Amino acid sequence: MDRGAQNERTALAWQRTALAMIAGSAVLARLTVDRVGLFAVVGMGVTAVLGLVVLVAARWRYQEGRRGRRTGAVLPAAVAAGTAVMVLVEVTALLLPR
Repeated sequence: MDRGAQNERTALAWQRTALAMIAGSAVLARLTVDRVGLFAVVGMGVTAVLGLVVLVAARWRYQEGRRGRRTGAVLPAAVAAGTAVMVLVEVTALLLPR
């Protein structure tokens, strides 16, 4: 069995997740900036940085022959934190009066 393809597929999945986080935060900021203002932009910035962390950590971890445990918890934690920031921005936008 070719183990290289397994790492490549996993790295590509993390890459798609990171890009989805960045794009989702940009769309969310665009839709909520008129209601929450700077908070939406800051939320987008935080989530974009976390998306870049996921992108870099996944590339580093899943390179051929490199299977360290250092980044094992970083990837899911960054995705969870980015999702929490996006949820916080959206809930804030929904709860503010028009």
